Amino acid sequence: MPLQSTHFRPGSEADMPPEVERLLLGVVQDGFVLYCCGGRAEPSALVASYEWEHYVDIVVIRGVDRVTAGRVPKGAGADIFAPEVVVWAYQGCAEWALRALLDLVHPRHPDAPTVAHPAPRSLHVPRSEQRPLTIRLPSPGRAGGRATRLAAAMTATAHDLAGATRSCPGSGRSR
Repeated sequence: MPLQSTHFRPGSEADMPPEVERLLLGVVQDGFVLYCCGGRAEPSALVASYEWEHYVDIVVIRGVDRVTAGRVPKGAGADIFAPEVVVWAYQGCAEWALRALLDLVHPRHPDAPTVAHPAPRSLHVPRSEQRPLTIRLPSPGRAGGRATRLAAAMTATAHDLAGATRSCPGSGRSR
């Protein structure tokens, strides 16, 4: 089954909303591995994955309005095309699902999701829809981009919070 939705095809940038194109470029810049499932002219799904030490961030795109993102715990036999559990998932249109994925905090962040629950079926890409499979690895300079970006954001947030607790305006004293 080819990607559903209005005029959303790889290589057809004119029909892709500009914000979705920008967010997809953000996924590439973060260093996700890209998988084109099915024929390249009319893929059944586009899948992207980013591996952490204990998790894999995944997004499955079946159309502009059919996107599911998730963070999957790594475990024995974890399959990015058929995850059984997630600690976080978001389903919706491409713009919001991609934005949610890109804004998902580093797995070591104190607010990172950790409670496992069943993965949504929309994260599954049946083997019959995966073939042929084209894989695009990130360039060496981008492979760790997501980890670097989110670690820097985590450090900046911690620094901002530490500065805010040292001097509280109007309190006349440090905390």
